[in-house]
Amino acid sequence: MENSIEIASIQCMNKQKFIADLLHAHGLRRTPIRTEMLTLFLKHDTALAASDIIAKMKLRLDRVTVYRALNSFEEHGILHRASEDERGIKYALCGQHCPDELHTDQHAHFICDRCHQTYCLEDVKVPEVAVSNEFSVDRTNYTLSGICRVCNA
Repeated sequence: MENSIEIASIQCMNKQKFIADLLHAHGLRRTPIRTEMLTLFLKHDTALAASDIIAKMKLRLDRVTVYRALNSFEEHGILHRASEDERGIKYALCGQHCPDELHTDQHAHFICDRCHQTYCLEDVKVPEVAVSNEFSVDRTNYTLSGICRVCNA
């Protein structure tokens, strides 16, 4: 039993160090709100909407504070928009090498038709599409849908 508590403590310290390093690397101060929000993203392998974050946070925050933090994380290359549905925009952590304002981790997303969770498919890269120079593409979204591994079980 002691070993599992010790391992959980080490994992917790590693998460806290990871979050501190991540915020520092992107020029953001470490605050309780930012730390708790990023901890939530690290605990989930699915994208989260603002309503998910508000429901799961221990700190009681208003929606404006959560949206400001999400926007800041997106602007600084910490989070990216993974999908959007009736509950709003869902966000997921960016890859480690995603610089500020330029989301270079172009990968596919999978949305489950049953549970409506959104998963990042890091290994599935977005195919390059040739667009005439009449258009300026700012964002590409490559989404697959079907039944996820949890719902298939």
